[in-house]
Amino acid sequence: MEVHISIFSNRMELSTEGSSATVYPTISYVGRRILVGTFQPAVDCLREGMKQLGLSGILKRKPILRLEAMEMNEGGLSEVEERCLREVGLSAGARSVEVR
Repeated sequence: MEVHISIFSNRMELSTEGSSATVYPTISYVGRRILVGTFQPAVDCLREGMKQLGLSGILKRKPILRLEAMEMNEGGLSEVEERCLREVGLSAGARSVEVR
């Protein structure tokens, strides 16, 4: 299953096959100069969104995530930012992650 995730400052919008969810972190993950400045709150936020869409569970197949940074991406994402977003997706339980 593919899931598209739009990442904003302290908000993630997830959508897949007719279902969608908007989740907000309990602790801010945004840094002053980078969209994901604190790793674990971003992972927890993404996990919560996947849980709301029913994508996590013991017998569920891990989803493929398509992550897109919607803010703080002027001039494109750096290699470090792309890797951070990829690691957020994998840590949240994805099978594979594509960063756009």
